Amino acid sequence: MSDPKQSSTWLSWVPLIFLFLSLLAVIVVYFFVPGDAMNHLKVVTGYVTLMLLFFFGLMVLFAIARGAIDLSHLLSEAGGGASMSRFQLLIFTFVIAFSLFLIIVSSNPMKFPVIPAEILTLLGISASTYAVSKGIQASSPTLKKDGEPTATVEEETEVKSKKTTQVPTANEEPKG
Repeated sequence: MSDPKQSSTWLSWVPLIFLFLSLLAVIVVYFFVPGDAMNHLKVVTGYVTLMLLFFFGLMVLFAIARGAIDLSHLLSEAGGGASMSRFQLLIFTFVIAFSLFLIIVSSNPMKFPVIPAEILTLLGISASTYAVSKGIQASSPTLKKDGEPTATVEEETEVKSKKTTQVPTANEEPKG
């Protein structure tokens, strides 16, 4: 295993690397991109935002690799089984993102395409099935928040009725 102190030292350099690359992007845009100041600002803002998202994603991947982020429950329900709605949302989101990436890369000049309403509708349906399944799961009286089953309403009523109908034996004093 690697030394935690050494990895935290390495991770402390990431913001400085980001700052250095951002300054480098500003310098490159200032000297090499033609246009006015507003065009320079748009390009610099785009590059800095892109680098920021890249480094956030990189930090998440490092945390997953170190075991700080647990992915074992990514597709599981609170009860312990696999969730078809979570799987559908995950796969469909990856398919849409990868398709848009390929469309952007293949277009000349590279530009963000117009997303058809049908794709957004299908993505919304996928997300709403996940939301509905979470709503059903949250309203289920047989599952606690941690996923362990509780007694059903019938079982709770049966236990209560046994408590109230117990007859005291000769050794016990009557309650009440």
